[in-house]
Amino acid sequence: MGTRSYICKEMPDGTYTGIYCHSDGYLTHNGAMLLDHYKTEKKVDKLLSLGNLSYLGEMLDPSPDEPHSFENRQDGVCVAYARDRGEKEQQATEVKLTDIDDPTSWIEYCYVYGQDGKWRYFECGHLNEGLKDLQLGLEEEYQKLGFPRPKGYYGFYTQEDIKRLRYLNEKAQEQAE
Repeated sequence: MGTRSYICKEMPDGTYTGIYCHSDGYLTHNGAMLLDHYKTEKKVDKLLSLGNLSYLGEMLDPSPDEPHSFENRQDGVCVAYARDRGEKEQQATEVKLTDIDDPTSWIEYCYVYGQDGKWRYFECGHLNEGLKDLQLGLEEEYQKLGFPRPKGYYGFYTQEDIKRLRYLNEKAQEQAE
């Protein structure tokens, strides 16, 4: 999916440095991925060092034993425009959250790693509501979907998926009673 997002880090001086990510920017993919796999400042810095991304994966670096490029991707590995397609001028840059919030930017979600080591986010066009805690936002998203977050799943749910997972959740609750 082409759900665009921005991934930023709050700097000590209160500015933000960030990268664009073209695909799967919604909470149940990029949001969950950031919470689960990019928990430390060191890992966030390494992610930002890749520059703009086509895809955010669980792993930053491809295995040296297999080919990895924009057209021939290794499963679960970030796909970076500079490293994997040879594009220039893709590095992380200083950004203003208000610029990302602009409805004409085509960005749908913005994720911010704070100085306190916590991930926050906003849906573009809603920065005036403030940065929201990403963990809480993801929990709320799954409450709306009607089933608990599956461990290790990062992706989009079709209406068919939602019906099936709600049904399985209801059956599991019935058996637990």
